[in-house]
Amino acid sequence: MPVNVPESVFDKYFDVIDSTFDIFGVDCQLVLTDTVEEIVYVPNNNIPERNSINAHINRKGDYERSNKIIKEVEVLQDIRLKVYWNPKEFINVASVQVPDNVIQTIGMMTDLPIILKSKALIVHNNIKDIKEMRFERIGEHNPMGLRQIRYFSCLWRRI
Repeated sequence: MPVNVPESVFDKYFDVIDSTFDIFGVDCQLVLTDTVEEIVYVPNNNIPERNSINAHINRKGDYERSNKIIKEVEVLQDIRLKVYWNPKEFINVASVQVPDNVIQTIGMMTDLPIILKSKALIVHNNIKDIKEMRFERIGEHNPMGLRQIRYFSCLWRRI
């Protein structure tokens, strides 16, 4: 016999979980490199030339192309995520091995496209002046929660 769950149950669930982002969420910053700045060519510079079509994919700083020096500029965007530092809080399968310095974040599915484009994550914006902690995303995101349409989780490794 099928059970019909009223839509109001899902609405209440989403309201409660959304409120936990205000209570337990941490202000973080995503590091994006969407903006590229062109600098006037300087002869006899010490910047390597990359003739490859995909030179922008190998993100190792400045590079020269067509007598111009291309510099990638980091753009920071604020985001609120729930951050779990202890692997015991997010790994409940005994056979999974998680390397050191890995955290899990839980976020809203509306923020997922910008997270997938990001280069890194700076965790805990409020203590950035004391110690900046940068992480890079490892693996794919995982949808979570009821219906798996509103929340996701990601694993991040310290860089």
